[in-house]
Amino acid sequence: MFRKRSFWIVIAVIAIVAVGIIGVSGKFAKAKVGAPAAAKDKIIITFYMENTPDCTIDAIDTGDQVREQIQNSNFGKVIAIERGESVFWANKDSGEFVASPREGYSSLTLTMEALGTINENGVSIDKSVYYVGQTISLYAGNSYLKDGRISSIEKAAD
Repeated sequence: MFRKRSFWIVIAVIAIVAVGIIGVSGKFAKAKVGAPAAAKDKIIITFYMENTPDCTIDAIDTGDQVREQIQNSNFGKVIAIERGESVFWANKDSGEFVASPREGYSSLTLTMEALGTINENGVSIDKSVYYVGQTISLYAGNSYLKDGRISSIEKAAD
């Protein structure tokens, strides 16, 4: 009787060890490569900020690489930089909000050329989806652009 019980215990231990070895080997096996990603198009993204320091704009050059802060998505390279009069919102004594320029600040329209896929949900760039009107922060060249908005997304003319 003791031999029958020990026989089943040995079989159970062998089975547990075998399952463990199979599990560990599966963990270290080479990953299976999936289907290639969907073809990406050249897209033009326009980013707008109402009020940014002039020194921040001065540190951006055409051709600089641009990355989005949170998802670290590649927004391609800068193809145009437009500076305008800053729009600074302030309260009057009456409580009314008014827009006025601010010395040492300008508005910024940054145009970038990136690779992505435009679909009904916006544009997909590096597995993240972005929309017109979305507030994002970017690293462009040596500058950090905090809380600007995507003002347009369109497919680039070939």
